[in-house]
Amino acid sequence: MGLPLNRLFSGDVTTPLSTSVSLKLADGSSSVDSTEYRSVIGALQYLSLTRPDISFAVNKLSQFMHRPTQTHWTATKRLLRYLKNTIFNGINIRKTSSSTLTCFSDADWAGSLDDRKSTSAYLLFLGHTPISWSSKKQRAIARSSTEAEYRALATAAAESMWLLSLFQEMKFTLPQPPLLLCDNLGATQFSFNPVQHSRMKHIQIDIHFVRDLVEKKILTVRHVHTHDQLADLLTKPLSRQRTDYLRDKIGLSDGSSFLRGRIKETDEFKQLPTQA
Repeated sequence: MGLPLNRLFSGDVTTPLSTSVSLKLADGSSSVDSTEYRSVIGALQYLSLTRPDISFAVNKLSQFMHRPTQTHWTATKRLLRYLKNTIFNGINIRKTSSSTLTCFSDADWAGSLDDRKSTSAYLLFLGHTPISWSSKKQRAIARSSTEAEYRALATAAAESMWLLSLFQEMKFTLPQPPLLLCDNLGATQFSFNPVQHSRMKHIQIDIHFVRDLVEKKILTVRHVHTHDQLADLLTKPLSRQRTDYLRDKIGLSDGSSFLRGRIKETDEFKQLPTQA
């Protein structure tokens, strides 16, 4: 597995994972040193705490730590090359008068080739700055995309409530309830529709949890177009164009100019969706 650094980091890579390579446990390739693989993935897990654009890739690659193969190691090296090419990228914390809490919630239904479990993701903003994000495989198999999306929505709601509680302890008051944005119409409608469908009874806890918060006006759930779903970056491999677009909208930018002392104000970032 060992390679000289000049070879390991060579090549122009613009996305964390390739869209043409399917990662699974049994891929037919040879096994590699699991100790070295776990060491690299462990370091990447820490890095993902400040880089939401690699959250899905790190979560996916961490699923093979007990039995990594050459395919998994090749994907890991690709991720390292991507990080090398985006070494100055970071969260651009911009001064703003907005202090709203906005959470994008998304899911990739049955995305795992090994067990067909879905991936949940959320991306939470305070104003225009991302402050919390997650990309994780769901524990149970979802029988529909709506079910997968609603489970992700419940997870996003729980994180929003935790942050709301933290803000209250800090005596920081939000101007309006947290806004959850989901691109699945079925999941969005379930959050405020009192009529339950029989096929969704097995996720009643998630349904009642979110619906109770909506009814009490503690949070708001609203539909967002798939094109504007920023959490899409945390659910699956994407094309270069889509990756660049979402990375820019999230607020991940090249900070090399800041490091060189050339700080200048820009207004290129558009407003996040606000409540109607």
